[in-house]
Amino acid sequence: MALDAPTSTFSLLSFPAEIRNAIYELVVKTDWGHPSQDYFVLDRPLPALFRVCRQIRSEALDVFLIKNRFHVYTSSIGLKWLDLLGKDVRRFRFLILFLDHLSFDAWHRYLRALLPLASDKLELRIRRAAASLSDQRLDSFLKDAGLLDEDRWISERNDAGEFIFRQVKS
Repeated sequence: MALDAPTSTFSLLSFPAEIRNAIYELVVKTDWGHPSQDYFVLDRPLPALFRVCRQIRSEALDVFLIKNRFHVYTSSIGLKWLDLLGKDVRRFRFLILFLDHLSFDAWHRYLRALLPLASDKLELRIRRAAASLSDQRLDSFLKDAGLLDEDRWISERNDAGEFIFRQVKS
């Protein structure tokens, strides 16, 4: 006896939002995740699911960008992601930038593009990627980037030597 072909189909959008969100989380962890990591490195394209339709992209980006932590190791990849996400970059909630002294100009371009779009819910961390990056040089970079402006940013430094920035709430 031959198997009958399915007579009906259903759309992902016909599922309740809670189930769709669980599916999005599973897809992101499967396509991007690593069981030993609690963060994602922005180093590859978005999963194909994000290109299905506008509604799925919007819902999946919420799950992806709001619930996860992201590491950005090079300014060029950061800029590529800003271009890819456009205004959706406002959905980022946690970014760690790994700065080295060789690419300050590129990191300045990245921050000039990111900061005007950043949500007031964003926690931005800056970590040294090179031990040779001096405190004076890093402080100068942070000042030039506008991150030491106490009217706009609350900053602290943690035990790991990261600078942590949150926008001042108006």
